[in-house]
Amino acid sequence: MIEQQKRKGPELPLVPVKRQRHELLLGAAGSGPGAGQQQATPGALLQAGPPRCSSLQAPIMLLSGHEGEVYCCKFHPNGSTLASAGFDRLILLWNVYGDCDNYATLKGHSGAVMELHYNTDGSMLFSASTDKTVAVWDSETGERVKRLKGHTSFVNSCYPARRGPQLVCTGSDDGTVKVGTICVAV
Repeated sequence: MIEQQKRKGPELPLVPVKRQRHELLLGAAGSGPGAGQQQATPGALLQAGPPRCSSLQAPIMLLSGHEGEVYCCKFHPNGSTLASAGFDRLILLWNVYGDCDNYATLKGHSGAVMELHYNTDGSMLFSASTDKTVAVWDSETGERVKRLKGHTSFVNSCYPARRGPQLVCTGSDDGTVKVGTICVAV
């Protein structure tokens, strides 16, 4: 749902209104854990899933190191690493266990990095940038192994194929979606 902001002065752009997500289930009598031992009342509220431990206002970790706005962050498929990128043209790789340190900085874009994605096995990291390119990084060494060119404006998104041939699709402000092969020389 989109609503107009109510303010005096010049017209503001339309902004999406976010609705809070409620993860509650209605419990019926005789349902839930220990149903034979406890008497649940009709309409009792049961929380679905594991209990919440943190929120964005009270995070379990705070990673700082970027010199500007952060536009995207993605977990490695194994969950032990986080990649973040943004306006400063840098991609920072973080350990999410232990000291949560920034163990690598990937440099190579001349514009802001708009989006990141790992391939299925996590061996490659893809980054879309306002420099009109998509970079393919070796996530083990941190080296850029390929640079995909061809868009005439900012590249806003990229996504590698999950199965089949090694392909990546890219979306740009030039109004096109392009699909290219990754073909990295070994």
